[in-house]
Amino acid sequence: MTTHLDLAQGWPDGKGYLLNHSAGLPPLSAADALNQGLFGPWVASDDQVWTHWMTAFDRFRAALAQVINHEPAMICPQASVTSGLSQVLNSLPAKPGRNRLVIAERAFPSLGFVLSVAQRHGFELVIIPRSENTLDPAVWSRYLNKHVYCVVFTHVHSNTSECHDIAPLCALARDSGAISVVDVAQSIGVRPVDARAWNADFIVGSCLKWLCGGPGAGFMWVNPERLANCEPSEVGWFSHSNPFEFDIHHFEYAGDALRFWGGTPSVAPALIAAHAIESLLEIGLERLEAHNRTLIDQVCREIAPQYLVSPPEAFQRGGTVVLDLKSAQDQFAQQLRDAKLQFDVRKEGIRLSPHFYNGDEDMAQVLSCLPRD
Repeated sequence: MTTHLDLAQGWPDGKGYLLNHSAGLPPLSAADALNQGLFGPWVASDDQVWTHWMTAFDRFRAALAQVINHEPAMICPQASVTSGLSQVLNSLPAKPGRNRLVIAERAFPSLGFVLSVAQRHGFELVIIPRSENTLDPAVWSRYLNKHVYCVVFTHVHSNTSECHDIAPLCALARDSGAISVVDVAQSIGVRPVDARAWNADFIVGSCLKWLCGGPGAGFMWVNPERLANCEPSEVGWFSHSNPFEFDIHHFEYAGDALRFWGGTPSVAPALIAAHAIESLLEIGLERLEAHNRTLIDQVCREIAPQYLVSPPEAFQRGGTVVLDLKSAQDQFAQQLRDAKLQFDVRKEGIRLSPHFYNGDEDMAQVLSCLPRD
């Protein structure tokens, strides 16, 4: 039987590390990969340094394409999730009579910040309050009317670990005439992301968390049906169909998703993320997801239902278990710290996120820290 130790060869000892919703641990070989891919061509000082560096982005896009079940050409590197969302909003033509932007209050705040700033350009922001159950498509249906220009769905919410069934939501948006954007920052790598099955208009995400790719390795995916109508205003030489043409009198959008790329990109994040994703794909994302579910289920079976913030049903839950022990919360948190477990706390509760380099002993420690009557 394969154990987590077998899966985790070549990775740091993640014992007690339950912060994968914040930042996944990189492969032990990540530093060497960075040195070879970034500094190797750089110090070689030949005239083909960008030719060498471009292979990092090719690898990055190819690896992500396997994760999201689509073509590399429809993926564009981004600095962050929010930069991708900003690019969406500044690239599409106006639709007369449609000026509303819709998002759930539980979404990550920076996405809301992007939509809020967009109000300067005539948009109206509509936020679905926390009191409404956005796991129910009927809630979204009430908000998706003829005035909605764009709706942002979150696959897995960071503070509650609620996991939405995205395909029906994207169908609702399409039927209403609204543009759909899906944030997968908290799900990609630990829950299936399927661009073909979802048929969203755009997907934005990050490799920082479950893909263990580090900061700066964001991305956006563009539905091929939307691409021809996208003319981003934030462009640079890497948005060009031929970045190395260097003719100031001629600009032509790249024929694929790279039209969203902009100016000179950061090579290091792409190198690290590509190396990490390729390593995870060798293990198998299905195995990683199953391992995560098994560990979380150990806690969900043992803890009293009233202390469970994240959904009790596995299919509605992301890779994080969120606990709120009410009056015993501070005691529980201190017990976790004393046990050298790494976690964080939000107003909704304590967040615990095991990855493949965690094992049964980590979850047993969590359970042993529960206050006793």
